Amino acid sequence: MPDGGNMVLALIPARGGSKGVRRKNLRLVGGKPLLEYTVSAARRSALVERTFVSSEDAEILELAASLGAEQVRRPADFATDEASAVDVVMHFIEWLPEELRRQNPCIVYLQPTSPLRTSKHIDAALCRMAELNRTTLLSVTELTASPYKSFKIDENGRLQSLFDEKLSNCRRQDLPATYIPNGAIYVFRVSDFLKRGGFPSNGSVPFVMSKQESADIDTEEDLVLVEKLLEQLHG
Repeated sequence: MPDGGNMVLALIPARGGSKGVRRKNLRLVGGKPLLEYTVSAARRSALVERTFVSSEDAEILELAASLGAEQVRRPADFATDEASAVDVVMHFIEWLPEELRRQNPCIVYLQPTSPLRTSKHIDAALCRMAELNRTTLLSVTELTASPYKSFKIDENGRLQSLFDEKLSNCRRQDLPATYIPNGAIYVFRVSDFLKRGGFPSNGSVPFVMSKQESADIDTEEDLVLVEKLLEQLHG
């Protein structure tokens, strides 16, 4: 158990609207609503004690309850395109009963757009965090194109290296490996989140996932890709 026994709560954000894919969280993927993959992963985790779905949408909340998750009715103001994930977590923390909030629970934030993240990933991440005696974790995947070779275009329309120009001339294999969050797993205590005013990242335990495991659904094309990956995984 992380941090010597803090209660572990899974929080799944699942609003009704979305730009890239209409009613994304309810769309069938491999014959199941997209939301079901993440609720099932949280519910099957050996370390997650309670699973919550935060949404303003009655149909999504009804599905969540049917899958065994607890409902968090999110105000419409926190379910717009402008609302951030920080707003969602802050609302959840304020929504928690004061007695539970005082226990400084560990929150595992799981976005439903990562359906290939399973209970095994969640448990492995939490165990890794406990082994290192840390309280924050971020799932990442390795970048294939090194940011050390990146440029920006300045106000005069000319290229400028983001880092030392010498690095842009290095072989990729001679540069440090770099990673990017894949959006699948974020772990932090309530106090960590409140102290940082958002998701902790610097100093967090990295949980490295493969490109395939990191598949994220943002467009209709992503849905097709994940369908194919699920067919490969389950034969």
